[in-house]
Amino acid sequence: MKKLIIIGANNFQLPLIKKANEMGLETHVFAWEEGAVGKDFAHFFYPISITEKETILEKAKLIIPNGIISIGSDLAILTVSYVANELGLVGNSLECTNVSTNKFLMRERLNQNGLPCPRFTNCNEIDKIHATNLHYPVIVKPTDRSGSRGVTKVNLSNELGNAINRAMTESFGKEIIIEEFIEGLEYSVEMISWQGNHHFLQITEKETSGAPYFVEKGQHQPASVSNDIKQRIISIIKKSLSTLGVEYGASHSEIIITKSNDIFITEIGARMGGDYIGSDLVELSTGFDYVKSVINVSMGIFEGVRINESNYSGVYYCFPSPGKIIEIKDNSSSYSEVVRSEIYLKKGDFVPEIRESNHRPACFIYKSIDRRFVPKDNLIEIITD
Repeated sequence: MKKLIIIGANNFQLPLIKKANEMGLETHVFAWEEGAVGKDFAHFFYPISITEKETILEKAKLIIPNGIISIGSDLAILTVSYVANELGLVGNSLECTNVSTNKFLMRERLNQNGLPCPRFTNCNEIDKIHATNLHYPVIVKPTDRSGSRGVTKVNLSNELGNAINRAMTESFGKEIIIEEFIEGLEYSVEMISWQGNHHFLQITEKETSGAPYFVEKGQHQPASVSNDIKQRIISIIKKSLSTLGVEYGASHSEIIITKSNDIFITEIGARMGGDYIGSDLVELSTGFDYVKSVINVSMGIFEGVRINESNYSGVYYCFPSPGKIIEIKDNSSSYSEVVRSEIYLKKGDFVPEIRESNHRPACFIYKSIDRRFVPKDNLIEIITD
């Protein structure tokens, strides 16, 4: 039986663990035990933090895996890359991983190679910030976090200090990036790479809560863009992935398209997108088993990309008022388009103001054959006091 090491056991990694089991692989899962919902699905579980890469490497030498993988987590990808390179497994280079998990280094590399990015600067000490060359409004965010953590739109210079403090608090390396705000619609591009060749899968259209925190409210596939724009996007992202040194596995690239159809790259991750984009939506909209394919790539197998279906898929998140939950109503099962719902909290739990993705208490995933599903009702009601 082939062996697969999986880094992480939270809700992001659960579809990966289940898919590996379906494929008949022996799963060895590493994660901090608290919140490790994938623990009970793993053949072997190791209560080791995903950041303890040297400890995981020593365990991996005893396991002798055929591959190592994680999806949807920049933090986990650092360990995946380290162990893969040490054991000679398939994976991206350490340089690629370091650049692609640091928003400033990534933006710097793309900018140096003439790829379209918003103007930006970085800082690691508040009193040394020099943002005077940027035009307001600006976006302030940590260089090393995802899921909207620490992200704030700043309209005036006197608001900058609070935004920097918030981003610094969230940053592991205490470094932030400040970029000019680009007005436009947000999208992501899902691809899979093998030996430096990048294969397009889907473009996802994003809905957010807007300023100041821009937390995702929904993700929808395929995006409503013209074929000309689609081809321009694919060309830019393929060049960007090559520029960053991405050779293997999933990628999730975030872009903004302005009213004048200018395309700006905001972020590129050498991993699957979260919000069920990689784990669910791609397969629902295309028929291509994305999760299975990235597992195979990690073990040195690539069977190409075959798009078998042309559906609409997406996820809608709930944004209730802050407060203690007094009632939850899930009416999503009454709609044939709804694949499933996910409710992360229970009656009596507290819902904070939703400033980050992990504050969202519930969602539902849909698949529709003829058009994008737009619910007429509030399918999941979370009533707070």
